[in-house]
Amino acid sequence: MRHKLCKQLFEFWQARYASGKLPDLQAFFDEASLKFHDRGVVIVREAGDIFYDYCGDEILKALGADILGQSMAFCYSENFKVLQLESAAVCFDQHVGLDRYSRFWFGHRHKDVEWLLLPARDTIGRRIVLVGMSATFVEHDTLDALAAGSDLIERIIAQDYLTLGKAIDLDGIGRASWAMLDAMGADVTVNGQPVRRSNVAIGGEAAYAARKASVASVLAVVDRNSFEGSAKMLEGLYSFRRVETFGDALAVLRKDRVDVLVLNEHVEGGLGIDLVKYVQDGEEDAACVLLLEPREGAEDTVVKTDQGLVYCLVKPVGDFALRKAVDDASKFVTSRQKKRFYDAPEKR
Repeated sequence: MRHKLCKQLFEFWQARYASGKLPDLQAFFDEASLKFHDRGVVIVREAGDIFYDYCGDEILKALGADILGQSMAFCYSENFKVLQLESAAVCFDQHVGLDRYSRFWFGHRHKDVEWLLLPARDTIGRRIVLVGMSATFVEHDTLDALAAGSDLIERIIAQDYLTLGKAIDLDGIGRASWAMLDAMGADVTVNGQPVRRSNVAIGGEAAYAARKASVASVLAVVDRNSFEGSAKMLEGLYSFRRVETFGDALAVLRKDRVDVLVLNEHVEGGLGIDLVKYVQDGEEDAACVLLLEPREGAEDTVVKTDQGLVYCLVKPVGDFALRKAVDDASKFVTSRQKKRFYDAPEKR
């Protein structure tokens, strides 16, 4: 559990859960400090589908007001709908919680989101519902909106089921959904512990969609002429953007989630090493590939510290070496993201 609002919601839930009796739904609306009216959700299950019954103001800004009464999978493409519904159904069937850390693509930037869903009792409707919190790690942008019918691209990085003192089984997650989670590289755990999974190969459009969702976000800060060939290679493999100036790079980094930063030693308006420092001093994880000018004694090196990972490659850099550096940097970032998600002790 990473976000302070999710931790706060879970602690509030725990304080009101006693002897197997679930908290009352109304309590979450009455507690002003939870900010439930801003980022809270209530999900219900009726007639074999799972619906948004309530969404806070910030959720409505992102998903649109017409999300209310819609299936929770309505924004997703057909390939992802079953996975979403099966994941939530486990919580309804067994009265357990779900903590999910994901990266979304909104068409103009990436956005990291933590979802926490917990069972509660709706005394008015006499039913079990899921109360939840959707918390982001960047400020809202007016462009972070999905029109009705949009296909939401979500990479599930980690999905942890919270048993709340109960036994749990994940048989409700089908083989195809397991395969999609595997294709995305998602960690699926119970109380932070790995679980057995169904190792099933998946092909066709579903496999393509899952792999596409999991590609790294790469930002290159390079002059256009010297990087044209490499840019075409990176565009075909990653979620790739390119800028040429120090200021443009900062503008992207301040609002987008970048996994790997590729940059020259000298960029227009500043030094590459200052951008590396900016990234490493930030809260979110990113790795860097620094392209060095050839000079006596310069050699390819990897610098790995508590602050992050920097691949130093001496020009000219071949496509294979660049791709390997970006791939290794992306794996390093994903590993750190998962570690941050599971390290917090509050949910144990």
